[in-house]
Amino acid sequence: MSKKSEVLSPSLKELIRKFSKNDVIEEMEKEYQSVAAKKIPLSLIDDTSFIRRVDLPKETIERMSKGISEKGLWNPLLVRPSGSHYELVLGRKRYYGAKAAHLNEVPCVIAEVSDEETLLMLLADTRDQREGNVVEMALVYQELSERFSYSQATLANLAHQSRSQVTNTMRILRLPDHVVREISEGSLSYGHAKAIASLSEQEIEEVVRLIHEENLSVRQTEELAKQYSRLPSVSPDQATLLKNTYHCSNVIIKKNAVTLTFNQEEEKEAFIASLLKK
Repeated sequence: MSKKSEVLSPSLKELIRKFSKNDVIEEMEKEYQSVAAKKIPLSLIDDTSFIRRVDLPKETIERMSKGISEKGLWNPLLVRPSGSHYELVLGRKRYYGAKAAHLNEVPCVIAEVSDEETLLMLLADTRDQREGNVVEMALVYQELSERFSYSQATLANLAHQSRSQVTNTMRILRLPDHVVREISEGSLSYGHAKAIASLSEQEIEEVVRLIHEENLSVRQTEELAKQYSRLPSVSPDQATLLKNTYHCSNVIIKKNAVTLTFNQEEEKEAFIASLLKK
C-alpha cells in the first residue's frame, strides 16, 4: 500500500478514536469556517445518498427557510465532489432550508472524504444533534455494518449507545416504508416504532391505525403489541378468504374471537346486513 493511500484510508481504530468524541462535528465545522468557502449553485448539489430517503419534517424546513431568508446563510455546507456535481456531507437542514428560501447558490467547503468517513460524519452529526433523526441513524448503522463490516459493538461505541439500542434502532428499517416515513417526519415516535417492530406487517398496519385513531401512548402501544404477540397467527389462506368474502381490509383471529376491519362505514354496514339476512 502506498504512503498516499495510507493517508487517504485511515485505520478503523483511528476513525473510531476520532468520531467517538463528543462534539466532533462542531469542532470540524469550526475548522471549516477558517477555510475560504466557495459559492456553488444549489442545482449542482445533490442530497447525501446515504440518507436521501429520509424526509425532514416540514416544520424544520420552514423554520430554516425563514431564518435564511431573514439573516442569510453564513455557515457553509460541507460537500464532496461527485462527478460533475457535488454531494452534500453535512448541513442537510440548511440545504433544504436554502432550497425553500429559493437561493440560487450557497457557500460550501469542498472536502475529499471517502464513503466511510462521510458515514461516520453523519453518525456523529445525528448522534450529537438535539433533534437527531433515528431513521437517519438506522440507515447509517446499516451502511457501516453491511459495506464496511462494522460490528454492533463498534457502532455502539461510536454512537454512545448500548448494543441493544443499536439493534433496536436498526430494526425499524424492517417496518413498512410508509411507517418508516412517518417516523422520519415525526408523526410516529421512535418509542411507538420500537414497540411494533417485532409484529407481522398485517399487525403493524392495524396497530399504527389504532395509534393514530385513538392517540395511543407508547406504553399503551407496548401493551397492545404484547397482546398481538400472544395471539395465534392466522394463515394467509384464512385471511385472504375472509377478506374476499366480507370485503374487509384486515383480519385478526384470536383464540375465541375474529376481528374484521373495514376501510369504509358502508362496507361495515353491508357486512352486518349480510349477517342479519342469514
